[in-house]
Amino acid sequence: MNLVTLMYKYISRFINSDELLESLEELDLNNFSKEEKISINKLIDDIKIIKDKTANEIDEIEKNRLETIERIVSNINIILESDNLEKDLREKIEHRKEYLLEDKKKVKDGGKLYESIYILLADNKLINHYWDLMNDYELLEFIAQYISVPIPPQIDQEKFNGLVKVGIKNNEREWLWRLAFNYNRKNKDFSLIEDYFIEKKDSYYLTELISAVREDLDMKKLKEKVLATNDKKFITSVKKTLKDYEIEF
Repeated sequence: MNLVTLMYKYISRFINSDELLESLEELDLNNFSKEEKISINKLIDDIKIIKDKTANEIDEIEKNRLETIERIVSNINIILESDNLEKDLREKIEHRKEYLLEDKKKVKDGGKLYESIYILLADNKLINHYWDLMNDYELLEFIAQYISVPIPPQIDQEKFNGLVKVGIKNNEREWLWRLAFNYNRKNKDFSLIEDYFIEKKDSYYLTELISAVREDLDMKKLKEKVLATNDKKFITSVKKTLKDYEIEF
């Protein structure tokens, strides 16, 4: 599983190639067969060769990341100018600002370097072997470890629905919300998730779902489903929260 996690972290740009190499070299090879050890060592050597031959560069994705951080920090500075913030809230906002500024300093792989290592990892037979060993529950848990990534695993609607069903069976509401967020704007139907949250009268996760992926939802039908519950408390809670989010419902 460590190999799959490392691949996912790199592809999602949570770590760069230096951190990837460091993590690969720290793997306990005693947990792998002789053939697997050879494969891992070759992967390490191949990454080093790519790094030696390929310069890193700031691509459009990285430019957008930096611009987003600058925009958020600018908005935070405006909020911090207020004299009406409670102490606890101010501390949380300042902590968020510090985190963003530290994240901005991180060096990310981009351009040809990122593309070459991405392909190397995606095509690695050993990594794909461990990926294929995961059942639906393990895959759902794996995807849900992050709220949102730029490149989630490529799965079709049938597989997506299978993950949703196993999440419903185990009442993994947080995982289901994160699953939807990860596949926002990726042509997925979230009807099973919204129906489950409505069935459970869970206004928190339903409104969080709407807030995160409303572009992918049929809001007219969703509203009809909520009203069809005839549960005044549930309906009022949904409407109030969405109003706070400045979402028309």
